[in-house]
Amino acid sequence: MSLLPVLNSAWRVPVILLITFGLATVSVVCSFVDSSGRIQHRCARGWGTFVLWVSRVRVVTRGMERLDPQRGYVLLANHLSMFDHWAFLGCLPFHFGFAAKSSIFSIPLLGWHLSQSGSIPVDRKNPRETLRSFVGMREKIRQGLSIVIYPEGERTFGDSFAPFKRGAFLLARSSGAPIVPVTIIGAHRRLRRGSIIIHPGVIEMIFHPVLEFEEYKKLNSRQISRKVRKIIKKSYRQVAH
Repeated sequence: MSLLPVLNSAWRVPVILLITFGLATVSVVCSFVDSSGRIQHRCARGWGTFVLWVSRVRVVTRGMERLDPQRGYVLLANHLSMFDHWAFLGCLPFHFGFAAKSSIFSIPLLGWHLSQSGSIPVDRKNPRETLRSFVGMREKIRQGLSIVIYPEGERTFGDSFAPFKRGAFLLARSSGAPIVPVTIIGAHRRLRRGSIIIHPGVIEMIFHPVLEFEEYKKLNSRQISRKVRKIIKKSYRQVAH
């Protein structure tokens, strides 16, 4: 490994931690006065944009013009690294939340804050509770809130594609929301497995054509999963740097 990324990360990582703490504090405080979650989301977008900037990571998008900011979507993407979150926050121009592990929602203040900002708890051990959370989000999605889900359920670090969890598609089906498959390329090269060393470079995000509810409503979860996985995988490519 080159010494330069190590030296640069020695100052980048502390700066990122500092801005994370500062914006998280502002966001939590705003949660007490803003029930819509929009101020919290602005803080999160500012966080993502700053992390990308200080890391010298550029996000190149294709197909985002297909998205209508006034509609709610379920965006399904492959998961390579923590930079996936920052890439979404830095490039999507509308309000959205993430599907996150339910254990995070049990952390005092943070869990409440995540709920306020539009994110959804996912409990693999309790699918009924997850489904209940999904059902509770239906109206928000119909009103224009989008949700980002990583259907692999784990980071793959670019090695291969993990099978897609069928439960990830319950939210789209239960809300009648349009599905947007998203292919992420190169994020695992910006932050490698088990490392805190940041490598500047490019992340590519491909927003595929929208799958309207009418196009998949007759498919079962397994069929939808295979269809979306095929779309995402077809445009994925491994990058060396």
